[in-house]
Amino acid sequence: MRTAVFAILIAAGLAACDKPQPASSAAAPVPVAAKPLTVQPQAPQPAPVAEEPKPSADEILATRVKSALRDTRKVDAQGVGVKVADGVVTLYGTAPAGDESRKIAAFVGDVPGVRSVVNKLVIVRGS
Repeated sequence: MRTAVFAILIAAGLAACDKPQPASSAAAPVPVAAKPLTVQPQAPQPAPVAEEPKPSADEILATRVKSALRDTRKVDAQGVGVKVADGVVTLYGTAPAGDESRKIAAFVGDVPGVRSVVNKLVIVRGS
Protein backbone atom coordinates (compact mmCIF):
# COMPACT_ATOMS: atom_id res chain seq x y z
CA MET A 1 0.00 0.00 0.00
CA ARG A 2 2.74 2.39 0.85
CA THR A 3 4.43 1.63 -2.40
CA ALA A 4 1.31 2.57 -4.34
CA VAL A 5 0.96 5.89 -2.52
CA PHE A 6 4.59 6.65 -3.08
CA ALA A 7 4.29 5.85 -6.80
CA ILE A 8 1.27 8.15 -7.14
CA LEU A 9 3.13 11.02 -5.46
CA ILE A 10 6.10 10.56 -7.76
CA ALA A 11 3.87 10.45 -10.84
CA ALA A 12 2.05 13.63 -9.77
CA GLY A 13 5.34 15.42 -9.19
CA LEU A 14 6.66 14.40 -12.58
CA ALA A 15 3.44 15.44 -14.29
CA ALA A 16 3.68 18.90 -12.73
CA CYS A 17 7.14 19.34 -14.24
CA ASP A 18 5.77 19.01 -17.79
CA LYS A 19 3.25 21.87 -17.45
CA PRO A 20 4.34 25.19 -18.99
CA GLN A 21 4.70 28.16 -16.66
CA PRO A 22 1.85 30.65 -16.85
CA ALA A 23 2.83 33.99 -18.34
CA SER A 24 3.14 36.64 -15.71
CA SER A 25 1.35 39.93 -16.06
CA ALA A 26 4.53 41.86 -15.20
CA ALA A 27 6.70 43.29 -17.90
CA ALA A 28 9.48 41.23 -19.38
CA PRO A 29 12.53 41.12 -17.17
CA VAL A 30 15.13 43.72 -18.00
CA PRO A 31 18.59 42.30 -18.51
CA VAL A 32 21.12 43.65 -16.08
CA ALA A 33 24.19 45.15 -17.69
CA ALA A 34 27.30 43.30 -16.70
CA LYS A 35 29.93 45.40 -14.98
CA PRO A 36 33.34 45.22 -16.56
CA LEU A 37 35.76 43.18 -14.54
CA THR A 38 38.51 45.22 -13.03
CA VAL A 39 41.80 43.51 -12.46
CA GLN A 40 43.10 44.18 -9.01
CA PRO A 41 46.82 44.87 -8.99
CA GLN A 42 48.67 42.14 -7.19
CA ALA A 43 50.66 43.03 -4.16
CA PRO A 44 54.37 42.99 -4.93
CA GLN A 45 56.02 39.77 -3.94
CA PRO A 46 58.77 40.23 -1.38
CA ALA A 47 62.22 39.73 -2.80
CA PRO A 48 63.74 36.41 -1.81
CA VAL A 49 66.02 36.81 1.15
CA ALA A 50 69.57 35.87 0.35
CA GLU A 51 71.26 33.71 2.90
CA GLU A 52 74.11 35.17 4.83
CA PRO A 53 77.38 33.97 3.32
CA LYS A 54 79.01 31.44 5.56
CA PRO A 55 82.50 32.30 6.74
CA SER A 56 85.33 30.38 5.11
CA ALA A 57 87.52 27.97 7.04
CA ASP A 58 90.30 30.57 7.02
CA GLU A 59 87.99 33.24 8.48
CA ILE A 60 86.91 30.85 11.22
CA LEU A 61 90.54 29.96 11.99
CA ALA A 62 91.57 33.64 12.06
CA THR A 63 88.78 34.35 14.56
CA ARG A 64 89.88 31.38 16.68
CA VAL A 65 93.53 32.52 16.70
CA LYS A 66 92.62 36.14 17.53
CA SER A 67 90.40 34.96 20.39
CA ALA A 68 93.15 32.70 21.74
CA LEU A 69 95.67 35.56 21.67
CA ARG A 70 93.23 37.96 23.28
CA ASP A 71 92.16 35.55 26.05
CA THR A 72 95.58 34.22 27.11
CA ARG A 73 97.98 35.54 29.70
CA LYS A 74 100.80 33.28 28.50
CA VAL A 75 101.99 35.76 25.86
CA ASP A 76 101.85 39.52 25.32
CA ALA A 77 100.13 39.74 21.92
CA GLN A 78 98.76 43.25 22.24
CA GLY A 79 100.28 44.57 18.97
CA VAL A 80 99.86 41.37 16.95
CA GLY A 81 97.72 41.06 13.84
CA VAL A 82 96.66 37.81 12.17
CA LYS A 83 96.08 36.77 8.55
CA VAL A 84 95.19 33.24 7.47
CA ALA A 85 95.45 31.57 4.06
CA ASP A 86 94.91 27.82 3.62
CA GLY A 87 95.51 27.19 7.32
CA VAL A 88 98.81 29.08 7.32
CA VAL A 89 98.76 31.86 9.92
CA THR A 90 100.85 34.97 9.28
CA LEU A 91 101.61 37.07 12.33
CA TYR A 92 102.36 40.75 11.76
CA GLY A 93 102.75 43.75 14.02
CA THR A 94 105.08 44.25 16.94
CA ALA A 95 106.48 42.26 19.85
CA PRO A 96 108.45 43.64 22.81
CA ALA A 97 111.35 41.15 22.48
CA GLY A 98 112.65 38.31 20.30
CA ASP A 99 111.82 35.63 22.85
CA GLU A 100 108.27 36.99 23.17
CA SER A 101 107.91 36.87 19.37
CA ARG A 102 108.93 33.18 19.39
CA LYS A 103 106.52 32.44 22.29
CA ILE A 104 103.66 34.06 20.37
CA ALA A 105 104.44 32.01 17.25
CA ALA A 106 104.65 28.78 19.28
CA PHE A 107 101.40 29.61 21.08
CA VAL A 108 99.60 30.25 17.77
CA GLY A 109 101.03 27.01 16.34
CA ASP A 110 99.21 25.09 19.08
CA VAL A 111 95.79 26.48 18.15
CA PRO A 112 93.71 23.66 16.57
CA GLY A 113 93.53 23.96 12.78
CA VAL A 114 96.78 25.91 12.30
CA ARG A 115 98.98 24.15 9.72
CA SER A 116 101.97 26.46 10.11
CA VAL A 117 102.95 29.93 11.33
CA VAL A 118 104.82 32.65 9.45
CA ASN A 119 106.24 35.07 11.98
CA LYS A 120 106.62 38.60 10.58
CA LEU A 121 106.58 40.33 13.94
CA VAL A 122 108.91 43.31 14.34
CA ILE A 123 110.75 43.63 17.64
CA VAL A 124 110.15 47.03 19.19
CA ARG A 125 111.44 47.49 22.70
CA GLY A 126 108.82 48.93 24.99
CA SER A 127 105.91 48.16 22.66
